[in-house]
Parts: sequence; C-alpha cells; structure tokens
Amino acid sequence: MFSRMRLETAAIGSLFAGYLLLPSGLSVDLPLLPPIEKNNVTVLSTFLLCLAKGGAPKRGSVGILLPILAAAYVLAPIGATFGNSYELRIGSISLPGYYLLDGVKGSINNLIQLSAFYIGMRYLSSNAGRVQVLKASVAAMLIYSLPILVEARLSPQFHRWVYGYAPYSFASQVRWGGYRPTVFLAQGLMLALLVAMALVAACVLARARIRIFRLPPWAPAAYLVPILALCKTLGAVIYAATLVPLAMFARPKTCVKIAAALLIFVCVYPALRTQSLVPVESIVGAAGSVSKERADSFVVRISNEKMLMEKANQKPLFGWGGWGRNRIYDAWDSKDITITDGGWIIYFGAFGWFGYLGLFGMFAVAALRANSFIKRAEEQDAKIVSALALMLAMNIADMLPNANLTPLTFVIAGSIARKLAHARVVKKSPRAAVPAPQVAQRVPS
Repeated sequence: MFSRMRLETAAIGSLFAGYLLLPSGLSVDLPLLPPIEKNNVTVLSTFLLCLAKGGAPKRGSVGILLPILAAAYVLAPIGATFGNSYELRIGSISLPGYYLLDGVKGSINNLIQLSAFYIGMRYLSSNAGRVQVLKASVAAMLIYSLPILVEARLSPQFHRWVYGYAPYSFASQVRWGGYRPTVFLAQGLMLALLVAMALVAACVLARARIRIFRLPPWAPAAYLVPILALCKTLGAVIYAATLVPLAMFARPKTCVKIAAALLIFVCVYPALRTQSLVPVESIVGAAGSVSKERADSFVVRISNEKMLMEKANQKPLFGWGGWGRNRIYDAWDSKDITITDGGWIIYFGAFGWFGYLGLFGMFAVAALRANSFIKRAEEQDAKIVSALALMLAMNIADMLPNANLTPLTFVIAGSIARKLAHARVVKKSPRAAVPAPQVAQRVPS
C-alpha cells in the first residue's frame, strides 16, 4: 500500500486493515517489552512506514497543553510504581508488586499508542487527510458488511475459521433471538461501535457530496442503517440515534461544541461519580423500560463501579498500577468479586487522576482545538472536522460503559488536534494605493 498509494490513503488503510483483519486475543509477552498484540503491531508498522515514506512538512501548531497531557499519559505507569512496589496479600491471593520495570513497560506501551495520535496529527491533519479518514471508515464497514451479514445468519465464526480459535464467549454474542457478529474483533460491542461511527461519517460525506466507490452520496448511509441493526447492540443504536441527526442537520460549529462538551464530561466523570452527581437511578429506570435484563445488568455494573471507585480513591494521584491491584478481592473465598466493564474505571483505578486526565484530556483538547479551527475554516472543511469530532466523542463516551480504546481513536483525535497554518484567515490592513508613475507624453505640434 505504501509503495503504490498516497501516504494519507496508505496510512489510514494500514491502520484499518491491521485492526479489522489481525487476530484478537493473541499476544506475545517478551521480556523488557510490553505485550505484542495486534494493536501495537499495526501502529508500529504504520508509524515506521510513514517515516520511511516521508510526507509534507509540518504545518501549524499543537499548543503546549497537548504535549503536557501526552507526557502525563506516558509517565503515568512509572508514577504508579512509587506507591505500589510491594506485594498485596488478600487471603490466599498474592498480587505482585508493580515495580519500576513494570512501569517502564507500561510507559512504552502508552508511547506506542500515542504513535497513532502522531500519525493522525502529522500525516492526516490536512483537509485531504481528514477526508481520507472518513472515506476509509465508511469503505471499511461497507466491505466488512459482507462477513457481518454471514455471521448474523450463521453465528460469529470467521475468527474460528481463519485463526482456529475464538477470543470471546459464544454465549455473550447471542442477543435478541439471534447472533451478534464479531468477524475478527474481540467483541460484538466493538464492531457495533465502528458501524455507528461509520454511519456518522457516511452522513457527513453525503452532506458534503463526497462519493464512496462511485455510489450515490446517500447510498452508504442508507445501507449502514440495517447493518447497525444487525449488530444487535443497544448502546451503539443509541449513539447513532443521537449523533446522526446532528451530523445530518446541525451546523458544524454546533456539532464540534457538543463533541467537546461530551469529552469534557468524560474528563470529570470520576469526580461526578464520587460526589453522586450522576443520575444513575434515572438511567436504571430508562434501561428497565427497554429490558429487565438490561436494567439488572446495569445495576450490577453500577454496584461494581462503586466498589472500585472507593478503592481507587485510596490512591487518587497515581492509582494502583497493574497486575489487578485495583480490583476488589474477597479474603474469605480468595476470589476476585468485581466486574470491570467501563474503560474509565480501569484507567482511573490503575493510574489515578494523573494518567486519567493525561489520556482523556488529550481527546478533550483535540476537540477544543477543532472548535477553534472550525470558526475560520471553509464550509466543506468544517463539515469534515465536525464528523471526526462526533466520531471521537462517540468512541470516548462509550468508554463509560465499555472498554473500547483503539488505534483508530488516537488517529481521529490526532487528525483534528493540529491547526493548519494555511487554514487561518489573516486579516491584513488595507494598504494605501500607490499611484502609478506618470509618463509624459509628447503632443505633436
């Protein structure tokens, strides 16, 4: 791809291909290095190939706050080692200490994740690069819809057919009298979220009259609606029902402001939960109106998050580190008694406010910078940026009930984080007109 395509197309194509086609649930744990799995392999190979091919010179600025937050996210695992370098004994359970070497490996892993952010910011932050991100999102789901249709009918089997194993529990993919497709992802929830994000992208591309595969502008969006329904995931349907009307009818400035507000809300979510300012009872009632099973599941999730929050607040700055030290164990039965579904509580419990704000603060700052950029952008560019901001907000909002942080999340954030120099409108003071020199003409006598 990198030898035959434009850099923007090859970069985003490589990231989507690696994430959607490589096996899930497989990792190789090497000494002195973080575990090697499909996300790390995809990001590193794409990053090195982008550097090898080069690209346009850097333009615009990223500000000072974004590098500070990125450094906090990278250094958070090392900070967690300072108060956790001791063994935890709970009944017959022994949890190893989170030592400096573990923190360094965690920092390397976070740095690899940030490489995807750099790819988006360095190579995909131009107007053409942002369009390529949206087109790749829609094109990937249009192609992926073929195995989705097969698995919706036959059950999720592609991962087993190709790689010989399934990274998920088969029973967890049975929903609403049918099957929830997964293809090569670890969970059907991840696939449903990608389809919902692609639906937002398709609506904005249609609004901007940009075609995919020479199809009519609105054809991909119309086609992805039943595909999303076949994914049988209520959360993704709710996200799409909320954000697709914004993508279709709202002004780009409004879309970016709503996305920024959602991302800021995620940044302060642990504080709101600690102070009981989130109306969980109302959410339980709404879930009960849809399905009693969904309401019971949500109650279990909330009770688990409450216990995990109480333990996380014992070390609020740098958290408990890794090896499951942030979880709750029963000393009598020597069992892990908590269920962690939300990505927010995982990051907050492991790395405290330092790592949590470093991670989610980067996404919020990217959206705020997009809000500043969009005020001076042309209408077509503003629509593209608003779509990326809504997709980012959808992905990060899903980190509250689920853990679904992917390289594509970082790429989208990076693509809207840089203000391009040529996008700025500089108002110059009008100069006084300098009269042209007068040339004397001879008058014939």
